[in-house]
Amino acid sequence: MSDLFHGSDIGGITVLEPFSTLYGTDKKVVYLTGSIPYAMVYIWDGNHNNLRKEKHVTAWVKNETAYYEEQFPDQLETFYKGVSGYLYRACDASGIKACAERESIFYSTDRITVEKALMVPDVYEELLRYEESGKFRVRRFNEQSIQRQMELTELIANAILRDNFCYGNEEKAKFYKMYFENSWELAKKLKGKGYDK
Repeated sequence: MSDLFHGSDIGGITVLEPFSTLYGTDKKVVYLTGSIPYAMVYIWDGNHNNLRKEKHVTAWVKNETAYYEEQFPDQLETFYKGVSGYLYRACDASGIKACAERESIFYSTDRITVEKALMVPDVYEELLRYEESGKFRVRRFNEQSIQRQMELTELIANAILRDNFCYGNEEKAKFYKMYFENSWELAKKLKGKGYDK
């Protein structure tokens, strides 16, 4: 197995613990990836981005290239400029499995020992370097067609509706209002027209 990485804003980690939930299950896992830029988008600074209990990552890997799609103007810069963190390279372990239908994404239900930690002083600047090399591609909101911009705005508006405007989660509601203002307003209009039924 090639080198696998885990991105975090927390320093000093020597063992990666299975704290995440495996998609579609109740299993606790630690996620890893063979893509350094994909690992870097998980260096999420909750204080910087005003969302501490979860991450809003809009990235994937296809044909060994990491992609990131902005859902509002300058999303990549907004979330990652000035953010520092760490890339942790995992030691080889027998319990690491590939995620079905997700290229270059792996998981383990076991703790994973860290082989090496690499400090990333500015995630945004580092991602731009990977973009220049062709290993990272950004679908910038302002470069999309008007139709695609509308689709992205509606996508988030529908998520807000499904989540009942983040009822009971004031932090997440503030996050959406701050960064996805157009989607929040659209969700309010759709609710008024009965689209939340």
